[in-house]
Amino acid sequence: MKMKMIVKKNSKLTKTLITASFLIGIIAIITPVMAAGSNRVLFMAIGDDLDINATNLIVGTIKFGKDDEITSMKVVFHQRIYDESGKKVYTMIGMLKDGFLETKHYYFFCPVFQVWFINVWLVMGEGVFKTTDTNYPITYRNWFPITMPNTEGKFVPAPMLMLLSPTAEYCIYDPEEDLPGSDTNPVETLPGGAWVLTAVLCGIIVQTPDGPTQLPIGPISYLTKSWEI
Repeated sequence: MKMKMIVKKNSKLTKTLITASFLIGIIAIITPVMAAGSNRVLFMAIGDDLDINATNLIVGTIKFGKDDEITSMKVVFHQRIYDESGKKVYTMIGMLKDGFLETKHYYFFCPVFQVWFINVWLVMGEGVFKTTDTNYPITYRNWFPITMPNTEGKFVPAPMLMLLSPTAEYCIYDPEEDLPGSDTNPVETLPGGAWVLTAVLCGIIVQTPDGPTQLPIGPISYLTKSWEI
């Protein structure tokens, strides 16, 4: 299954984060089990990215405070890209070290499924990442021709984001035009279940209908498991 998504939001910040945040193909491994009523949750996501022939791994910890709000999040991620022969040609690894919840009500339009995903948790923060020392060109999501980040094999600091959908809920129509849950805009659930994206904002700029936009780069997958701690 392939998923290519574009976020729809009014703010300039959102446009910087959005345009290809979800232009990623993923495969579910295990039906996710989301924890409830816990002070801390450990989660794991493993998936294959068919659009760029990659394998993804995301492992993280969410810490909750009062009223179940996220007080901090730490995430480790790993992405390997292979050529047509199956040879590994590019690797990105990193960590979102200091992540804090911006909102639990982020939403965006997915042009593949032609729906609006709702109640997505947006987490922003700082982290470090390292890539293979190579200038690797790629048509990202069969859409944007870019050169993948090159840190020359060294860890470098970077702003990062995480998008987490614990319920995989979406609406058929724009939720700003017709509130989710109404008879004319029912809330549905993605069959694959909860998913998570971790991405680096590393200065890659692409041209979109909304103008120049910074492209977030990183792995995405359905959640495969979560545990209460």
